[in-house]
Amino acid sequence: MHHAFKSNQRRPAFALTVLALGALVACGGDPKEEPLPTALSGTAAIGAAMAGATVRVIDSDAGTTDPAPVTAGADGRYSVDISGLKAPLFIRATATVSGESVEHVAVVPAVTGNSSNTANVTPLTSAVATLVAPGGDAAALATPATLASAATSAQVGNATALLVNTLKSDAGTAALLGATFDPLATAFEANGTGIDAALDRVSITTLAGQVQITNLAAPPGDNGAPPPVTLTPAQVATPNAAPALPASVPAGNLPTAAELAALGAKYEACLALPVAQRVTLDANGDVTTVLGVCNFVPADWKSNGRTFAQEVGQFTLAKNLLTGARIGVGQVVLAVNPEGHTDANVVKHPYCNDGPCVVARWPLTSASGRPLGTEWVLAKVNGAWNFVGNQRPYRGFLEPRLVRKINMNRNGAGAGSTIDPYFLKDRFESILRLNFDLSVGDTADVRAVRISGPGLPAAGVAMFRSSRCGTDDRMAISYQNGSTRVIGGVSNGLLQFWSTGSATDFVMGAANLDGTTLATPVPVNTATSASFQDFNPTPFSNLPTTAPAWSRYKFEVFRFSSNSDAPDQVMYARMGSGLENPGAGTAVPWPTLNSTYAIDHLTPTGAQAGAQASLANTLSWTLPAGAYVSSGYLFGQDFLSATNNQNETATHAYRARIDHEPAAFGDTTASGWRFGSVVAGTALSPSTQTAGINPNPRCTGDGRLPPLTTNINDYREVGLFVRTGDRQTRLATWFWDN
Repeated sequence: MHHAFKSNQRRPAFALTVLALGALVACGGDPKEEPLPTALSGTAAIGAAMAGATVRVIDSDAGTTDPAPVTAGADGRYSVDISGLKAPLFIRATATVSGESVEHVAVVPAVTGNSSNTANVTPLTSAVATLVAPGGDAAALATPATLASAATSAQVGNATALLVNTLKSDAGTAALLGATFDPLATAFEANGTGIDAALDRVSITTLAGQVQITNLAAPPGDNGAPPPVTLTPAQVATPNAAPALPASVPAGNLPTAAELAALGAKYEACLALPVAQRVTLDANGDVTTVLGVCNFVPADWKSNGRTFAQEVGQFTLAKNLLTGARIGVGQVVLAVNPEGHTDANVVKHPYCNDGPCVVARWPLTSASGRPLGTEWVLAKVNGAWNFVGNQRPYRGFLEPRLVRKINMNRNGAGAGSTIDPYFLKDRFESILRLNFDLSVGDTADVRAVRISGPGLPAAGVAMFRSSRCGTDDRMAISYQNGSTRVIGGVSNGLLQFWSTGSATDFVMGAANLDGTTLATPVPVNTATSASFQDFNPTPFSNLPTTAPAWSRYKFEVFRFSSNSDAPDQVMYARMGSGLENPGAGTAVPWPTLNSTYAIDHLTPTGAQAGAQASLANTLSWTLPAGAYVSSGYLFGQDFLSATNNQNETATHAYRARIDHEPAAFGDTTASGWRFGSVVAGTALSPSTQTAGINPNPRCTGDGRLPPLTTNINDYREVGLFVRTGDRQTRLATWFWDN
């Protein structure tokens, strides 16, 4: 650790001092001693050290010259000479941590001259600065006059006491902080223990002048992570009336920083290898074996109905995009007490039902410097924390998305079209993607799935096997009244097992591109008809509170073999990130699609509007700094007429997709690498593959993207998935709809 001064340089030995004074007196000199510098030092950390942080100090006197910025060490430690500065001081530390830009601040109300002063810079000190700043705007404290008036010792002391009292309301956090903890002045090391461990187990955000604190070590509820407590500037005057955090799980229910580091190191060691040393692939590009150090999980690891090779091997370890990625400091983001299910129909996790589990997140930085993340379910296996997977027998999960949709057909739908005008608008949509994949696990006997939980209609959303080609084998939304029986028609009231729809996206809300609210189609569900069943029936004022991160959802599975109104199995799943309001899209860095590509592929007269059977297709775009495209696709739909083996002729939707992937995260091009599935969900069960009017046997499956013409219902879409430092999934789309 480098200091601007060392204590053993302050004063020479006593004998030398006497001689020196004697010499000065003999020469008629006036004995003086140079004043020692006033130093400010501390640790900049967010749990992980803010390695290499640039640290700037501003004082409250506009007439003084502030010191030059200093650079923190790899451990986040810094030291700066503040001689001559006038307190209070404002400190700003900026760094890149795991590919993400991070900034935190601190206010120092007073300093002791001619000595060292401790001033840490962490999310906790940023919280104190927010509580004392005018209007809760900590950045305003960079102005000397504002700093002098707002950051008084009394105000900072009360704000600090309010924060500390809140943190210590949880016994687990209090034990880590110690009896005399001061977020600014208590020295600590960013080593995953003590105070640093406390930084890892709380999430602190500032919003509209308020500070929200979430105890990540507290068990979640059905409606997401444990609720945050809120601190406001109005509470600073009464710091002893601090709100209480939800209580943490027992200490033994959480892995230590050392245990998380050891698990993360296994993953990083694997990603350091080339793909050929991580997995073996068959002729179809499917992973058959995970090799050597990459096979770092127990033999019974399972997630989303897949083995480790099928899930992580195929979709992570086989990706050259991740070669050389660096793993950051692991953090528990969800602490789950034993689930304790006793119902025979409920799917039980072999580790988490009777013992504690956590979800741990490790930040990743790709070899190209882009921030990524990885989350794993951990449990104690033979007494030691290890990767175990979610152990669900099906690939059923929920994914919130914020989508921007740009219509390329400015003339609207053609003559005779029945398209609702809503679908031709440029817009933002906040959606909850409901996934139940029929191509994974024991699903041949699955007739229907009903999903319920935060933000969805109380009765649940019912999904059935789609008879459309190219729906990626997923079940499609049919009703939002929870019914698994046919509504309307000659089969009214019978148990349902198929759908002509294809939607898996439940639209929670929409906005115009200026952020103003856009009314969505109104769902209708009567005794004779059902329409717009994939749209939320009740507008929500704030989706992040309606369906926050880690919200819990219930999957009820109905089978052909029982043909019952009662579910045969019940499975629970939590979504990761929470929903965003559609109007939030105005603040997102969206990409711009290459105009030539858009014209060629998304207009009926474009050079690439015809059917495409080749993957030789390259998406290109531009994107503001701080964001990158993780993947993309080109999708198309038309309608074909064909005859099945029962000599039935009917028209059916043919849908296909070319998936694109950049060579490295941060690239502005992505090449086509595979065709999406063109198998309908009804093809995957002997109970539906030749049933009734099902057009599924007519699916050509010829591996081509259908042409875009001016025919009614022809459709094309380009999508780019955009990632930033946060964990939200955002999708930019451009479409042509006839």
